[in-house]
Amino acid sequence: QTVIVYQYNKMSSISILGFALEATAPIKSAMVKSIFGIGPQIAKKVCAECGISGSTKVEELRETQILELTKHLSKMKIDKLLRDEINANIGRKIEIKSYEGLRHKEGLPVHGQNTRSNAQIAKKLNRFPRYYT
Repeated sequence: QTVIVYQYNKMSSISILGFALEATAPIKSAMVKSIFGIGPQIAKKVCAECGISGSTKVEELRETQILELTKHLSKMKIDKLLRDEINANIGRKIEIKSYEGLRHKEGLPVHGQNTRSNAQIAKKLNRFPRYYT
């Protein structure tokens, strides 16, 4: 759990748990942009629990605030853990041959959308495994 500050093309970033947060952005929007599994509401909640204003720029954070933020983020399921859980859920549905699992396996829309004319994107995206990057 190291905090590293580095320069890249005149734009500094601060790395927290391996996620590069843009230094000039507010902490709330930086977390939403950089970390898979954190949306606006969760970012707001994490900032409140850490005692950080959501509009505080990342470069203005003190060392104690960064450590508190790191502690809260390390407890959450984010990025790789969340992607693995999503893939495991999809794999389980395929394994038990549920309707959703069969739709995932065939690469069709899962949530009841029409397929007569508009299913091209779902056919591309719903191939298992979807979330590996």
